[in-house]
Amino acid sequence: MIPSSGVPGGRRRWPGALAGILVALYILTFTWLAIQRHASFDSGGFDLGVYDQAVWNTLHGRIFFYTTTGQPLLHLSNHADFILLLLAPFYLIHSGPETLLFLQAAAIGLGGLPLFWLGRERLRSDLAGISLLAAYLLLPTLQVAALSDFHPSTLAVGFLMYAFYYLVKQKPVPVLLFAVLAMACKEELPLIVIFMGLYAGARYRNWRLGLATMGLGITWFAVVMNWVIPAYSVTGRHLFLEYYSDLGASPLEVVTTAITRPGKVLEILWQLPRLAYLRDVLVPFALLPLLGLPVLLIGLPAFAINMLSANPAMYDATMGHYGADVAPWLAWGALYGAVYFQQGACHFWRGGQRWVTGAIGVLLLAVALAWQVFYGYSPLALDAPGWQVSPHDRLAQRFMDQIPPDAPLAAQGELYPHLSDRRLAYHLPAVKDAEYVFADVASTTRTIHPNDLQKLVQGLLQSGQFGVQDAADGYLLLRRGLSDRTIPDAFYGFARAPGAQPQHSLQVTFGGSLRLLGFDVLDEPRRQETAVRLYWQALGPIKENLRLYPFFVNGQGEVIEDTQQRPLIAQLWYPPRRWSPGEVIATETLPWPLGPAWSLAVGVLGGANWTDWNQRLRVGEVKADSPLAPRRFEANTWVRLATFERQGRQLAMVAAADQDLEPAHPLQANLGNQLELSGYDLSPDEVQAGQPLAVTLYWRALAPMTLDYTVFVHLIGPDGQRAAQHDGEPWWEVGVPTSTWQPGEVVRDRHALNLPAGLAPGTYRLQVGVYYWQTQQRLPVVAGAAAGDFVELGSVTLP
Repeated sequence: MIPSSGVPGGRRRWPGALAGILVALYILTFTWLAIQRHASFDSGGFDLGVYDQAVWNTLHGRIFFYTTTGQPLLHLSNHADFILLLLAPFYLIHSGPETLLFLQAAAIGLGGLPLFWLGRERLRSDLAGISLLAAYLLLPTLQVAALSDFHPSTLAVGFLMYAFYYLVKQKPVPVLLFAVLAMACKEELPLIVIFMGLYAGARYRNWRLGLATMGLGITWFAVVMNWVIPAYSVTGRHLFLEYYSDLGASPLEVVTTAITRPGKVLEILWQLPRLAYLRDVLVPFALLPLLGLPVLLIGLPAFAINMLSANPAMYDATMGHYGADVAPWLAWGALYGAVYFQQGACHFWRGGQRWVTGAIGVLLLAVALAWQVFYGYSPLALDAPGWQVSPHDRLAQRFMDQIPPDAPLAAQGELYPHLSDRRLAYHLPAVKDAEYVFADVASTTRTIHPNDLQKLVQGLLQSGQFGVQDAADGYLLLRRGLSDRTIPDAFYGFARAPGAQPQHSLQVTFGGSLRLLGFDVLDEPRRQETAVRLYWQALGPIKENLRLYPFFVNGQGEVIEDTQQRPLIAQLWYPPRRWSPGEVIATETLPWPLGPAWSLAVGVLGGANWTDWNQRLRVGEVKADSPLAPRRFEANTWVRLATFERQGRQLAMVAAADQDLEPAHPLQANLGNQLELSGYDLSPDEVQAGQPLAVTLYWRALAPMTLDYTVFVHLIGPDGQRAAQHDGEPWWEVGVPTSTWQPGEVVRDRHALNLPAGLAPGTYRLQVGVYYWQTQQRLPVVAGAAAGDFVELGSVTLP
């Protein structure tokens, strides 16, 4: 029931109905999205599986008991989330993580109702109340919390919203009730309750309620931090205090340092990621919380805990659940910011309350919607998240049906929360006394390295304790006591890609053994992490121990990521020597932040050392449609396939730098019938002593070259003496050895001349030539320039 606002004329019912509809839509939408995420195996053992097992065991009389880490523990060892006791009965309706995901979305959604009630009452506007509610529900920080597994602290959002509402209404019993419920969600939330008590006393002069609330918060915090958590912790202290080790080793030390060394605190806070965090939580409310600063400061402990942490996820409002703690105070701060703005504006514009309030409501709604479109997680967002349950995901049920509900098991991270409703369940690599081990090697294995997973499986099979009960498409179910340790061929189905149609088709052969058929770019714009799926075909039986070697280079030719630390999972389990002639195999790199611009390159290694060119397979035939323009490097031992650039939040393929070949100064000089210099550029146009002069040369290969030539660029002074020079192999993004050039290919080549600071004014000439470094013999100029062994480019004038 919506409280009466006391506004003359009463309230129409449609705003309350609309508010209820918005809340219901939020709960349904984010429950569905969270369950879809879980059903597509994107949820994790940490933390959804942990809480699911702890709640399930609590329902069955083992209060807070869980074994996820491999060690029997009570969940109080990590967090003082007593709220799990109240969640357990909901498992009588439906036992499983889906219940937790629904309760989490419901707590957030229902928490918006008191904001709506108080908003339209204080602003005397239905529109303002609806706008505040919409901005709260559209807050990306809360949305991502609802989609980040399950965390009791997210439930506290709803409890704190109601606690503050009843504090404003001066109703002590519900204030203390919801405060207790909030504190039961996580151990640091009593700090928020303490600040609520301070606000009650300072703002309303209700020191009876204020002191009671503060006393409750102080007592709760002291008990859980000094007795409860240390009593159950495996280390005897709070597990996550290490995030604040720069400030102290205990909560008291951290607070003391924050008060006595403000410079240290400012040094931490004044960093771009932390400032971006403030932007991401304040802008969606049109910065109104800053005007409602007294209310916003109730959330100061939550802001401090997040922004002073050494864990980057805690001060990133676009990922994880940590932003949930500050959301109530952003919402209430926005309400009171609007109230204060309204009061100030109406002081100068008497009778303008309706217009001012309407403008506030429209502005708030417009900003919240715009921010949601670009940065939100609802279906309204441009890149709205969506999870599809694939045939591979559905296949998992076949394996889970073979595991008895009371059998101890060990499962991989993404599989774990689907099986954690049992007394004993372990998260790999912990196996302990598990009767079953369930893994999906085809996943990205966020919680166990692919190499470690393979070693674990091989070790279990070689030990003789486990055998293979079932395997298919990357899923592997082992059972203790079985004797069959042979992995069937169906297991390798995850690596096979019959009928593949790559996003970017091409043909590149390596040593006559393998052919690369193309690749897909798999980009995650929110995290700006990218993976690449490559499609290969065996041209015949492969007897060598070949290693596929995709890697990424930046604009300076530096390798920014390869598969040394993050291997190709398909190659790990199904190496090329096992491939059948003609079958197509898909290998995928693990996601990684590659930066704003990068190029995809591929080679094949026939030995153990990539730096030894002789151990690489030679690149043979290369066919690709524009704009790929593959280019060979290092004596035909690897090929750059394409270059990509992040434009906004999206990746776009860009033409290779050596394809835009229109020199400012065209030439046509033939050097030794090997290559032609077709032009050059100079930068800057006005040359200054002491500054670098960039000379860009444009070459065209006239014939196949077996040698790697060196290019020289000389600056000759008025006295005929050499004033500056640069010698080196042709270079743009990376070195482009001439032995890799194909007849007719055009290449851009950059050389930088460092001009001495004391260079005298005058006219200087530029000369360019080519020589073989071992003999120092230059290629002769055959045509297009004066005969000799260099080409005269032109002159530059130094002032």
